[in-house]
Amino acid sequence: MRNRTPQEKKQLSLKKDRRNVYGEGPHGARKNIPFRKKLRNRANRHLQESGLPTGPVPVDSCDVDEIETAMLSKAPVVWNKSPDAPLREVIPAKQKRRATPRHAAECSAEGLRCRP
Repeated sequence: MRNRTPQEKKQLSLKKDRRNVYGEGPHGARKNIPFRKKLRNRANRHLQESGLPTGPVPVDSCDVDEIETAMLSKAPVVWNKSPDAPLREVIPAKQKRRATPRHAAECSAEGLRCRP
């Protein structure tokens, strides 16, 4: 492996690093991803259990096949994490947002002179 220059390292970092732009804080993301996975698995277990008989009853072999096909015929609940945005796209968007003052629209609507 060859040594990279700082400029090459920076370009590689901008290309590979990603940031969460979903709109929630990082702590919320760390908690919500496992929570959504847990809910998905719980819904799938509930879906499978709903096809089973409720009490201990004698079951014929043909009934077993019907129950099994009913359990497997329903599609499982799916949840996927939305991918994070590349750092190369996040930085210009943040810089653009920081450049425009928040109250610029209010000032122009009222006819006031705003400070830059």
